[in-house]
Amino acid sequence: MNTVRGTKKEGLFMRIDLGCGNQKLPGCIGIDCFPYDAVDIIHDMNEPLPFEDNSVSYIMASHSLQYVHHLQPVLEEIYRVCKHGAIVCIIAPYAHVTAHMANPHFKQFFNEHSPRYWTQDPHYYVDQEEYLFRQHTSWSLAEAEQEIIMDFRLLHLEFFYFPLYSAYDPLELSLLRQSQLNVAYQIMYQLVVIKEEISPEELTYLKQRSWDEPEYVSEQRLSFQNEREIEKIYYTEHLAMLGSQVAESSHTEAKPTIPVEPPSPSSSKPDSISVPNARKPARKPKRISKNKVAPLLRSKKNPIKKRKLNPKKKKPGSSR
Repeated sequence: MNTVRGTKKEGLFMRIDLGCGNQKLPGCIGIDCFPYDAVDIIHDMNEPLPFEDNSVSYIMASHSLQYVHHLQPVLEEIYRVCKHGAIVCIIAPYAHVTAHMANPHFKQFFNEHSPRYWTQDPHYYVDQEEYLFRQHTSWSLAEAEQEIIMDFRLLHLEFFYFPLYSAYDPLELSLLRQSQLNVAYQIMYQLVVIKEEISPEELTYLKQRSWDEPEYVSEQRLSFQNEREIEKIYYTEHLAMLGSQVAESSHTEAKPTIPVEPPSPSSSKPDSISVPNARKPARKPKRISKNKVAPLLRSKKNPIKKRKLNPKKKKPGSSR
């Protein structure tokens, strides 16, 4: 296997954009299986990566990992080439979209629970309200007896929602997304590669930092924020009791070992928890003008009179 050499010897580390297409992240080496203009190395991601161990400090995988044949060996290769403390950003279609489920080209699916299989560390480092419907108190969902050779810790998790849901606050969006389909269309993870001991203070520092992201991500985020005037398409009050019970049970579980960033004022928890109506969207009643009559409705005051037969008119086939 031919490997890219030279950068590590100079005390520098590479930045890689896996599956870059024609939108390579600035400052990265672009890798793709197709020869786009922005591609530096033509390579099949299903094969071992052409880099030395511990030679990469940053990896971007934007809408590329859903196409690989087997996710586990690809993640193990990413872990191998990354140095301790490297940042891995994964952006992928959110699994709980019916169009994504039917897409024959998608071989891998991603949701909020995916990173729980990429480490055996038991601690939460992200907002636990994004995981209200869970059965295990431990963060890791990897089998205890299973020996995994990678450790990706999730620093940041972000969802991108369909514009129809722009009227909901962050907690309502979280509950809607966790309880029904077709709410969020995209998910983004910021992960740190752990190969040595790391202190809670170091993780806190990494969590509070901002990392590179594709330009289209910033545009999607801004576009959603600018559509806040749309009316809500679901009434959520009638499931508030369920949301309260789930939230209360989640607070009794294990807390993260590092402090989580305080929520912004716009994302503060409302007084009452609202949960989605999983049945039918609420429809606004149509207003009928006084000068118009609603179609298919008959007035009670003027019922339609039944036709009376003319006794003088002969029926067909009758004789005198």
